[in-house]
Amino acid sequence: MNTRYHGVPIAVFMDLQAGVLRCINGLHVQTFIQNPFGDHSGTLITFASGDSVTVANDSDAVVDTFMAGNRVDG
Repeated sequence: MNTRYHGVPIAVFMDLQAGVLRCINGLHVQTFIQNPFGDHSGTLITFASGDSVTVANDSDAVVDTFMAGNRVDG
């Protein structure tokens, strides 16, 4: 069972297209999938606003980041 941190899920990822860091609020994420475009690297994240970003991390790393999977409880 995964426990979740109850704060706002904000994470910083590297934007592959712009080459800059982007701070992403997990509450605004609509979907994320392995990037189907370009060189098929990274994860395509879409937002409810219609915006999207392709980050360098794979989709498993994105899930772990938003679930605070590397955070020790207690």
